[in-house]
Amino acid sequence: MASRMFVDDIGISLAEVAGTVLHRWPEIAEVSVQAWLLPPENQRFVEMDISHVSGDFVTADELFEGFYDAVTAVAAQAGARLPDLSALDPSDGVVQIYP
Repeated sequence: MASRMFVDDIGISLAEVAGTVLHRWPEIAEVSVQAWLLPPENQRFVEMDISHVSGDFVTADELFEGFYDAVTAVAAQAGARLPDLSALDPSDGVVQIYP
């Protein structure tokens, strides 16, 4: 089973082999996206960080099925401007998309 993620009115869900974890909107402090260059070939990689009100966080990356749709849905939930993920550069740093 491939890891996948989806967003609905309840929150952000991450489904992996071990099961599905739901992060409810009232429990989410912040969601951000960031690009990285991974060695040794500087392969570009995009991830989403979901920060919980407790201070814990979880990271999901573009390898999750539904990642790009989830980023779009999170930004829409917050009424935030959607960053162009194809142009996101590590020099852009962390881009907050929720709240």
